[in-house]
Amino acid sequence: MAQNMHNAVIHLGHQNGTVTLWTPNLPHPAVRLLAHFGPVTGLSIDPSTGGRYMATSGQDGVVKVWDCRNWKGAVRQWTSRGGGGELEWSQKGALAVATGGTVNVYSKPSIQTPFTGVVSPPLYLTHPIPHRPLSSVRFCPFQDILTIGHSTGLSSILVPGAGEPNFDSSEADPFENKKARREKEVKALLDKIQPDMIALDPEFVGSLAPPPKLTTAVDEKTDLTFSRLPRLERLRVQGKADETEEGDEDAVGDDGDENAPKRSKAEKEKKKMRGKNKSLKSQPKLSRSSYPGMPQPTSRWAVTSPLLNLRITSPHAQHMPATPSYKLYG
Repeated sequence: MAQNMHNAVIHLGHQNGTVTLWTPNLPHPAVRLLAHFGPVTGLSIDPSTGGRYMATSGQDGVVKVWDCRNWKGAVRQWTSRGGGGELEWSQKGALAVATGGTVNVYSKPSIQTPFTGVVSPPLYLTHPIPHRPLSSVRFCPFQDILTIGHSTGLSSILVPGAGEPNFDSSEADPFENKKARREKEVKALLDKIQPDMIALDPEFVGSLAPPPKLTTAVDEKTDLTFSRLPRLERLRVQGKADETEEGDEDAVGDDGDENAPKRSKAEKEKKKMRGKNKSLKSQPKLSRSSYPGMPQPTSRWAVTSPLLNLRITSPHAQHMPATPSYKLYG
């Protein structure tokens, strides 16, 4: 297992020869690739290139270098003696491979240059270790020292140019004391990002979001929520709309007559408010059907109704009886 320090993605090697990449916001591997035809024995990430390259070694005796930006195939691969080995990248991009009883160190750019053949890149340094088996290799940060773990203990060798000579004391200070280490831990907790921001491509942080594919704009004028869209618009957003439905609605009139004139949008809304050609819901009206001879009022008129506690004024009050009986409807 190894962690990419550039984007915080976890790389796991499995017994079936596959390598999986995991992020906290996905329940399944973000990337799954078949790296070897046997168990994966070593895995390391190059810190010098921002986590762009990954090296793996398997029990089949093959060492492969992968480009994390393109998983179509290994950038370079070669066969190592002694079967599966341990891998480690240095801060300056040197790759140490411990197989059998030998530690080989390869430098860039030869190990990062695409090459189709299974040929070992040129060696930068090799060192035999008489104690077998070799269990692990680690580079010392900010130092040109490589430590090898084997059956009888530890051994250290010098690898010139492997360590980072210029360090940022605010990020990693090799001379920090106990107090500075505590302050660093508190600052790291305060600067911790959300798990949703951990992804294979960390460059998306701070970039503009792409335009959404599903739009809720009706006629590209108003942006509504999906639940408030008409049925035909919801189907069009989902890609399930039958365009013949809209044509049929426009071709046929409201009463089912094909020869009827088309109604405008305002008329359709007015008809919808009326409730299928019924009268509008308004205030109560008075019917004077019981007095056919009474002239129609032209201005204000007044009549008092004891049931409704209502007073109505009219200039034709002399034509009305003392106790009128009006009907209330609507």
